[in-house]
Amino acid sequence: MEQLNRLKEVLKRRYPGEQASILAEVLALAAEKGKISYEEIKCDEKTKRNLPLLTYKERLLLPIARAIETSSASISLAWEDRTPKAEPGETYEMPNIIQHLILHAKETGEWSPETAVKNYLKEIGEPEADKMLNIFKGIIEEVNNPTSQGTMVKIYQKQSKKSAKKQLENKHEQAHSRVQGRRINKPKHYKPAERRNNNI
Repeated sequence: MEQLNRLKEVLKRRYPGEQASILAEVLALAAEKGKISYEEIKCDEKTKRNLPLLTYKERLLLPIARAIETSSASISLAWEDRTPKAEPGETYEMPNIIQHLILHAKETGEWSPETAVKNYLKEIGEPEADKMLNIFKGIIEEVNNPTSQGTMVKIYQKQSKKSAKKQLENKHEQAHSRVQGRRINKPKHYKPAERRNNNI
């Protein structure tokens, strides 16, 4: 219960205006099992319809029911090709990196994508984990501060930002093929107004 409360507090701060208690319960269960079904979401019907859309938008859960039906692995792994439906029979999986993010938040009360990536790379035994983590940190630094000339330049002075991102994607794809992982995603932070505009 104490761990769940820590997760609730984190989600309250990150997603103001949302029902943090229900969101925490859903994410905690999905983190433990790796997935959650529509029937396992215990709340009122309105919230139950909105949660799969919210967690999809924030890259926390991904519908898997139709992924099995397609013959293309590349399509089945793409977020944009797996549109969520909030209805009975649907199942939503949690990418490995997000599992680490949620479990760490439960244990420490901190929302730390960097720690989640680090733990994931350690779990799969990535031989170049330090290099990949530094690239990830550099990308996040530049996303948060586009005018920064920090980490990315220090690590790859002769490489463009685009090529560094491509290297991270290629390395992760290799890791994915070894352990059937999921692509690394940094959940987006949004304001309640954005949710209203998107009718979520």
